[in-house]
Amino acid sequence: MAKELYDDIFFVWKGNSGAISANDGVFTEIVDFQIPRGYAIRIRKVLCELQINDEQADQEQWRVLSALVLDPDDETSTQIPTFTIDHDVACDFAFEMARLEEDTTPNGISGIIQPRFEINFPEELDVISIRNARVNCIASGLAVGGSNQPQVRTTIYFTYEKVSSSLYEKLLGIK
Repeated sequence: MAKELYDDIFFVWKGNSGAISANDGVFTEIVDFQIPRGYAIRIRKVLCELQINDEQADQEQWRVLSALVLDPDDETSTQIPTFTIDHDVACDFAFEMARLEEDTTPNGISGIIQPRFEINFPEELDVISIRNARVNCIASGLAVGGSNQPQVRTTIYFTYEKVSSSLYEKLLGIK
């Protein structure tokens, strides 16, 4: 009966980093998938969206990194590590802006954009976890401390999948 209750139903988790109030510090949010016993979550799609404001208009350049980490204890990873496969980062996102030109006045040419990235995991690719996750982000070069602070919003589409006890133990690292 439980298999009939959960399989092939899409669930959605949506959260945000909260106001990014400082540069070079990791902002993190726990993702509580509310996974039933004997089940895993299978991630189908991840949307990541940077919400910025006009306070960023005069910045020379800025960068925001964000990652979906399949380890609820990892409060620091903001990218897929380089030259290694031993990590728990399911996907990462980078948002960057640089001022293109500056004339004799302090105006320059810059723009405020609201970028949004979407990663779809096809049916043939198994992105599964039996634990909760984290969404971590770090910023550099942003104007912070204003009343309308930037934030990163993440939306995760997933399904519950029944897993065997041997796979469950393997995913927990018991075997």
